[in-house]
Amino acid sequence: MVLDLFRRSWLLRQLGEPIGAGLYRAARARLALPQRAYHTAGWLPPARAIDAVWCGFIAAGIGYVGWELVRVARSTLSWADVTAAASNGALTLLRVVILIALASAIWVPIGVAVGQRPKLTEKVQPVAQFLAGFPTNLMFPLAVFVIVRFGLAPRIWLSPLMILGTQWYILFNVIAGASAFPSDFREAAASFRVRPWRWWRQVLLAGIFPYYITGAITASGGAWNASIVSEAVSWGSTKLSASGLGAYIAEMTEAGDYPRIALGIAVMSLLVIAMNRLLWRPLYAFAERRTRLD
Repeated sequence: MVLDLFRRSWLLRQLGEPIGAGLYRAARARLALPQRAYHTAGWLPPARAIDAVWCGFIAAGIGYVGWELVRVARSTLSWADVTAAASNGALTLLRVVILIALASAIWVPIGVAVGQRPKLTEKVQPVAQFLAGFPTNLMFPLAVFVIVRFGLAPRIWLSPLMILGTQWYILFNVIAGASAFPSDFREAAASFRVRPWRWWRQVLLAGIFPYYITGAITASGGAWNASIVSEAVSWGSTKLSASGLGAYIAEMTEAGDYPRIALGIAVMSLLVIAMNRLLWRPLYAFAERRTRLD
């Protein structure tokens, strides 16, 4: 019996080795015509052809969706709806800018202080990563209770919920930048007795600026996403609205008003793209060009 099993295993091994080698060669084989054939036939290279087909497919899809949105919206929406969505979008944009500025003022100094102490960094980084993944909606009941109990203005006090889960990206990106900051610069500043304010403004902040921009871009995008659930909060029969584009989309979603949902999403997309193009992209290019230490 043992001899029979040995023979079977030997036979399977003899058959399996050439089959496996053939499958390996087939998997790694290049299915492409010779380069001369492309020039002869006047074809584009495969990568460019695929890119052209893919871009054409996307353009056709976007054109079709845009045409359908315009066709549906033309019979349902008015210029008053566009004005309402745009004004709500401006309000949410103002909130995002103010919240990013406040979060930066708080977490940049703390992140620099933590990042310059390796032992403290090992303890703080996991906590910041945990808080970044903490579900913000668990804080909604507490926010509703505090706002109703003390008669606070929802337009102001619901706003921190937008940045609650995304501000930590600023913190641990700044910590990473401060940790990577060369110690030689600190020693040189101490030797030349550079004043603290000048050291912060001209050396340290410039060194961590690319890391900060990365964290701020992520926090900004997260704040826009969170506005849909943070500007209109409900707990039981109590409903609070802070007004804004997020509240507008949430209310239209609850009402099942698809044209106005599409309008709110379109306005938010335009604002996010404009913010990235006009603010974050130039700042990121400036950071890459002027403030890199390597």
